[in-house]
Amino acid sequence: MTKRLFAPALLSAALVGLPLVADAQDQPIRILTSFKIDSMDPDSEGFWMQEFGVAELLMEFQPDGSIAPWLAKSLTQVDDLTWVIALNEGVTFHNGRALDAAAVMEVIDYRRANSSGVQGVVPEATVFEATGPLEITVRSAAPLPELPNILAHESYFLIYDLPTVTAAGGDWETLEGAGIYTGPYEVEDLNDEQLVATRNDDYWRGAPAMPGVTVGFVGDINARALAIQNDEADIALYPQVSAKPVYDATPNVNLALGPISAGGFVGYMNTAEGPLTDVAVRQAVMKAQNYAEIAGAVFRGATAEAVGLYTETFPWAVANYEFDAAEAASLLDAAGWTLEGDTRMKDGEPLSLTLVIYPQQPDLVPLSNAMQAYLRDIGVASDIVSVDSVNDALKAGSLDWDIALLSNGTATVGAVQGFLARYVLTGGDRNYASYSNAEIDALAEELNATADTGRRYEILAEIQRILVEDDPYVFNLTMHRERALASDAWSTYVPGVAWRHIGWQTRPDALK
Repeated sequence: MTKRLFAPALLSAALVGLPLVADAQDQPIRILTSFKIDSMDPDSEGFWMQEFGVAELLMEFQPDGSIAPWLAKSLTQVDDLTWVIALNEGVTFHNGRALDAAAVMEVIDYRRANSSGVQGVVPEATVFEATGPLEITVRSAAPLPELPNILAHESYFLIYDLPTVTAAGGDWETLEGAGIYTGPYEVEDLNDEQLVATRNDDYWRGAPAMPGVTVGFVGDINARALAIQNDEADIALYPQVSAKPVYDATPNVNLALGPISAGGFVGYMNTAEGPLTDVAVRQAVMKAQNYAEIAGAVFRGATAEAVGLYTETFPWAVANYEFDAAEAASLLDAAGWTLEGDTRMKDGEPLSLTLVIYPQQPDLVPLSNAMQAYLRDIGVASDIVSVDSVNDALKAGSLDWDIALLSNGTATVGAVQGFLARYVLTGGDRNYASYSNAEIDALAEELNATADTGRRYEILAEIQRILVEDDPYVFNLTMHRERALASDAWSTYVPGVAWRHIGWQTRPDALK
């Protein structure tokens, strides 16, 4: 009898529409995820499609932090203000329409006009122009050094057949089977339970390795793990890495770890109201966290230690985080938060913080518990509150909070300006604490117009210094390694970077 280490009852194959037994060569890649794809709307949900082999981008982020061509054959910087994008020949959308400069320009123009995210990273004065059948020239009024990263980001310029999308008139179901993307797998069906995609036999790179992809939407992590154990799925995303010892002891379940990612579990401190309006308290919170212990003991080495705002993969990263509980206590003493019993008090009020997490990331539970213990060690009380969507709750202003924990990239695909613009700079659309630091704002403005690599690194170093020493607000708790659960048949599966869970050559061990 198979040993069972997970509590939920068997997740039947019928629930997610996945075959129980089939030859690896004949069955699709069977993936389970905790996040549901709500529609075929490419603007709000399309970013999922590049993650599962359906859609593609002009450029591709690499594990070493570099950017390589993808749908683009090359990206050439002519001078500080001019770039030339050359497209690959012979690329078509699934519906047969050729992918040429005109088709790409349709998407670029539309996204620039309608996406606040794109508008935040591409200045209005920048000109994109088709200068040949397969060539686009980009001219900017100021240097645009992060253009390669922008073109490699799934939320900015995902490539799709805009006229077909426009013709749908918001009836997104009509786009199932409409062939609006270019990737190795084509959407056949999207419903409340799963995404079903089949092999694109005309894929421009060659024959995709597998006959298709099915992505089942299963919110419970234990149910996803049990499905792997019982051969009902091949890959399960967003595993609870703190459960590594359990996975290691479970038949047919393997915790697959990839390279260190460009993000981690990030803490955002409420600088607008509450105890964290005091800089000293924010400094103490950061110094109270045992970053090495979080990575090594809480997450059993399945994450990397957070040493700064950016992963050490990037050359501009500064390792300036320090665990020093004694110094944290001294900071609170100097700020007037005196220890009375087990809790610090000031003006008759206890120092207590509310930590906010969300269920889609189960690892936030042990992380927030660890943070709670570290805060308790310096006399700070805390509560943990779980909400369905941290972003939605903070945006609505309906939540009392002090530290919001998110799984977040600070240099997604190596680009720093988008994160700074949205989360850190004054007026950013996800700057929910209304954090405002004039010096950081000025440095970011200079960064946006600076092409010189050395100066960019100096600017980024100064921003990192301010966010630790002068005016803390956002900090990493631990850095992710790309991770997934895989069955024994997929034991050599390596999770991809930039959320590319599968590619056109992804295949099980038996076919390698």
